[in-house]
Amino acid sequence: QPVLAFSGNLEYRPNRDAVRCFARRIWPRLRERWPELTWRLIGKNPEAVRRYVRGDARIEVTGPVEDAVRLLASARVVVAPLRAAAGTRLKILEAWAARRAVVSTSLGAEGLAAVDGEHLLIAETPEAFVASISRLLEGAELRARLGRAGRKLLEERYTWEKAWPALEAAGL
Repeated sequence: QPVLAFSGNLEYRPNRDAVRCFARRIWPRLRERWPELTWRLIGKNPEAVRRYVRGDARIEVTGPVEDAVRLLASARVVVAPLRAAAGTRLKILEAWAARRAVVSTSLGAEGLAAVDGEHLLIAETPEAFVASISRLLEGAELRARLGRAGRKLLEERYTWEKAWPALEAAGL
């Protein structure tokens, strides 16, 4: 589907900031360039971001869902435009589980063994986000390659089966 997706607890301050910034500085440019495109916000506490996206019929706010990975798999591109963050980057891991291409800030992908252009695309400015997302919307082959590479990295490093021995070795 011609859908961008963003997932996470929408009440979490970095996620609220990401939605607000994307809605103001990136989405209007994408909306103009891609008239069929929808932006889907997936996650609990949707009331925390409704004021940023109110009045735009091309923005869907789903609220919590039973299977986020399934819903992410129906999107063409997943975005992680985080400008502040802490903790595990589950939104990117979920996107990779769904074999979706991701556009993220470097902060949004921090701590993951991801390589720009190999596992995802890194964009730091609104202009770079628009360009990277457009590149993925235009390029099914690039989308598929990044989705496969992200899924492979997830399977090699971030499943419980792979991560547990490293956690035990670190004494965690």
